[in-house]
Amino acid sequence: MSFDDTQINNKENAKSTHRRDSIRAFFYGILESGWQTFAFIVAIRVFEASEGIKSLIAASGPIGFLLTPITLYLFAQYRLKASLCCSLIYLITALCLLGASFATSLTIFAALLILSQIVNVQQGPVMLQIFTTSYPEHNRGHFMKIPHILSATSAIAFGYIGGKILDNNINNYPLIFLVMALGALICARVIFKIPSIHFSRSHIGNPWQSISLIWKDRLFGSMLGAWMLLGIGNLICLPIRYEYLANPKFGIDANNATIAIIMVAIPAIAKIASTYIWANLFDKLKLMTTRNLLNGFFLMSVLLFFISDNILLIALASALQGIAIGGGKIFWSLWVTKITNQELVSSYMSIHMALTGVRGSLAPFIGYWILNQSNPQIVGYIGAFLIGVSMILFDLLKKNPRLLQESNKTDYAN
Repeated sequence: MSFDDTQINNKENAKSTHRRDSIRAFFYGILESGWQTFAFIVAIRVFEASEGIKSLIAASGPIGFLLTPITLYLFAQYRLKASLCCSLIYLITALCLLGASFATSLTIFAALLILSQIVNVQQGPVMLQIFTTSYPEHNRGHFMKIPHILSATSAIAFGYIGGKILDNNINNYPLIFLVMALGALICARVIFKIPSIHFSRSHIGNPWQSISLIWKDRLFGSMLGAWMLLGIGNLICLPIRYEYLANPKFGIDANNATIAIIMVAIPAIAKIASTYIWANLFDKLKLMTTRNLLNGFFLMSVLLFFISDNILLIALASALQGIAIGGGKIFWSLWVTKITNQELVSSYMSIHMALTGVRGSLAPFIGYWILNQSNPQIVGYIGAFLIGVSMILFDLLKKNPRLLQESNKTDYAN
């Protein structure tokens, strides 16, 4: 990023960014709900997609994460403004969703839907750059509260309304994706007006230079390793939760309404209720303290979910998962701002996202492989063990000088 630009950390720009990001977040919740729910319903019930196509739809976000170092490099090559980059990402996403809404074949529908998700996730390091330069360092978490709550709220509402539309007539699915396309267009419009600075080749090198941050910055690399164990521990269990509830051979065989309440409604409500608390903790406490507090909720959720077939206990486990997710999204989005200067946050974030893509692509396959060799309880125990190991690693990093004085960051990668 070029810091010849005027620094934009002032109250008016922070308010403008927050207002526009809140609008963006509301419509982004519609997009998330559509990709997570209706993409699969339509692929299965309208186009009768194969397991391979469904797997690609599920993996398209993580695949997109893997590409973020490359797209960030391209943005820097052309010295584009962060807000313009984000707006272009949403515009392309909208065009893909618009095309998917008119698709009459599985190939075209799946290709455009997959492409829309791959393109969309490229916004991660770009949005982080906007947040870093628009919001004051001491209370960035504060500015994330309302957008995250609005996103979760609109996701619940769109999930319910969209489900009713498809229950009425499954062939109404084009309307779902037209609404998603409109949401992406609105996101593109509001982001375009946010004050931002230009990406610069002097601060963002080629993808290999960004990847080299893993070993050049030992704290960053160590945290990525701990985060990898945490992510795999969570993600191997996620699809197995559905199997445990829905597959008759595991004894619960819950109905669809019960599964929806446990896996969607309860976590979403818990996430909304906890977001304010986590945002404040992110601003006020040390990074490793709050990170491991979050991890404790993930650990309890995994263990409680699989140790019993009692629906109330499983519902409590889902609530704990929702509480953890309420803070997890904030921490996932902002943690690199605690360990590096704002010139480098996009490069750091792009690598964090790329590794998220690696584990997001692999973990479901690992989870199902373990399940095929054992049972859901073993998957849960292994997931909990990995989360527990990650907590030990995070705790060992607590006394790193940079984390003891998080506000005094320097360029450790050069």
